[in-house]
Amino acid sequence: MSENETCPKPKEHKAHMCQLKHEGRIEEMDKHSAKPKFVCNRCRAKADGEDYLCNPRPL
Repeated sequence: MSENETCPKPKEHKAHMCQLKHEGRIEEMDKHSAKPKFVCNRCRAKADGEDYLCNPRPL
């Protein structure tokens, strides 16, 4: 099963940090993680907003 299939928000997954990393969109990742306030319980990525993570929790 792919990471996209296990995401609880698959329609939004293409904008999540794990997908951005997978696609090599590092500049976009940097843009959304300059002042992280959330971390993903699945991939441990950090982001400014919880909308960029599959399973976010506050830092």
